Amino acid sequence: MIERELDIATQDGALNTYTVRPDDGGPLPPVVMLMDAPGVREGLKEICRRLAQSGYYVLLPNLYYRTTRAFALGPTRDHPDAEANRAKMFAMVGSISNDKVAADVGAVLDSLATLPDARPGKIGLVGYCMSGAFVTFAAARHADRVGCFASYYGTRLITDKPDSPHRMLDEITAEGYYAFAEHDTYVPLSDVTAFERLLAAAPFPSRCEIEKGAHHGYAFSDRGTLDEAAREKHYERMLSLFRRHIG
Repeated sequence: MIERELDIATQDGALNTYTVRPDDGGPLPPVVMLMDAPGVREGLKEICRRLAQSGYYVLLPNLYYRTTRAFALGPTRDHPDAEANRAKMFAMVGSISNDKVAADVGAVLDSLATLPDARPGKIGLVGYCMSGAFVTFAAARHADRVGCFASYYGTRLITDKPDSPHRMLDEITAEGYYAFAEHDTYVPLSDVTAFERLLAAAPFPSRCEIEKGAHHGYAFSDRGTLDEAAREKHYERMLSLFRRHIG
């Protein structure tokens, strides 16, 4: 594996981005992974490496770059600083938006032309937790450049705000895959059911699944909710989607 950090120019500064690809075999189909609320960390890089082993050039941008190049989340449970650490994390989440992240994805897409090991053409896009909303919004905003996208236990897919991702579904053309946990305090099953109805009426091909017995964060090795079977299924579904649409 070849791992590098790139600085990608945006209108708001340098977007530091972790990248990983196989040692040879390029140019490779690009995959852009959007982080969850705790930020870029080893647990996400581990997933990036797994995708790279399957033949992809994977980019993981630090969406908090406007504030910090390296957000380190302290303990959020069973620790004297847990409440303060959670507050810091949610403050970081509040510092970004669907529009900002869509612009960042656009900058990453533009940068691919400068990367000889990235194959020209449409990309695969994947997001977790808060980035389920971001990948949905970005798939609409960059419909001509996104070949497919996946969202895992995505939050805030339906809100009462003008930029709610569900309002963008009619603009998406790529195939989308959505997976939710059966037990999720952030995304109750009633929200999943409401979103499934909207997906059924949307013009793009999609699939939505609920992981029985799983909890929010089930694909992360650094979370107490890791579910090995659900984690492997998450890879299988994602790789099948990517192979069909970006190679």
